[in-house]
Amino acid sequence: MKFLVKTQLKYPFIVFQIIIVIAFTAKAQNPHDQLQYKITGRMLMDGGIYMKNSNHFGNGMEFNDLRIGVKATYQNWNMKLEIGYAGNKAAIKDAFASYSYKKHSIQIGQFYEPFSLDMLCSTFDLRFNQSPGSVLALTNSRRMGVAYSYNTQHYYFCGGLFTDNDLSNLKNVSQGYAVDARFVYRPVYEKEKLVHIGLATIHCTPDGALPEEQNKHTFIYKSPGISTIDNRNLLLAEVDHAVSQFKVGTELLIYYHKFFLQSEYIRTYVKRKGSLKNYKAQGGYVQCSWLLLGKNYLYDNDVACPGRPEGKSLELCARFNYLTLNDRSAGIEGGMEKDFSIGLNYYLNKHIGIKLNYNYFLPGAHIKEIAFSDFSVIQGRFQFIF
Repeated sequence: MKFLVKTQLKYPFIVFQIIIVIAFTAKAQNPHDQLQYKITGRMLMDGGIYMKNSNHFGNGMEFNDLRIGVKATYQNWNMKLEIGYAGNKAAIKDAFASYSYKKHSIQIGQFYEPFSLDMLCSTFDLRFNQSPGSVLALTNSRRMGVAYSYNTQHYYFCGGLFTDNDLSNLKNVSQGYAVDARFVYRPVYEKEKLVHIGLATIHCTPDGALPEEQNKHTFIYKSPGISTIDNRNLLLAEVDHAVSQFKVGTELLIYYHKFFLQSEYIRTYVKRKGSLKNYKAQGGYVQCSWLLLGKNYLYDNDVACPGRPEGKSLELCARFNYLTLNDRSAGIEGGMEKDFSIGLNYYLNKHIGIKLNYNYFLPGAHIKEIAFSDFSVIQGRFQFIF
């Protein structure tokens, strides 16, 4: 059995030290200032063993998410800066400032686009070790831009303008742009009862390309399947000669005391140049949870997304995910997958949690990297946040 431990650093931890020094220096300079801040951090440490391992996946351990940062508030302003380490590299995570007045808010910097419940959800609060493949493949991570949001008890709206790039992937080319919008209606919104119905869209153009690059104006969709312990992309579609991309996503979130239900469906359309056929991909998931211990679930009203169970709790979870990146008419076959997951999560308190997942993967047509055979993986996680 192959056993891998991912511990090699490509970048030193000087950036983490800089954040800590800046935070303590700010406090020392003016202790009577109205500026309030705190140092934040989290660690998500995963381990996994693959079952029915005919594809020779590597078992092992990794830091799925390791970060440190600073949050600050000043009058109506909120600021956040985080640097993280994952996948053997350090990168800037959130880096933004937001101004809030009554029900309105404006945010500028690098942060998540307002698209997808599970992508907006904190990694600490995910039901499973990673988001479903449909979310990983068909959504974006953080992007630089500006967004406006309006939030009431029953309605939430967020719209923004972003570049189609992030701080860790900048090149000397013209950046594409993205226009995002997300609307949420909450007909029921109480402490132990919630009905959340959402619709989100993105329209974006691709980045430019350097002269030596062959694949110009390309959108890439990829997913590692059910685990990043072995980080091969099992689904991969490269859509070249793209003019623009349009995504639409639907959301459903239901809380009822100890019961939790979350579901999304995402569809992507890519318009291509000349006589090339346009490309379509789609995916979705449904997951539910039940609190064996604990009373109710938290909800992040600021970004309209689910949170972890409140206080000390034990949670039983199940999920089904479907994703296809195959579009025969466009001549692009990125692969298809179905997977089932069950999990048991124990939250000792609001800072520390332990998770255990079992995930079963069913490869579909044109799967990448692996043989056409089912496999499964058992994953565990220890996590803390402050």
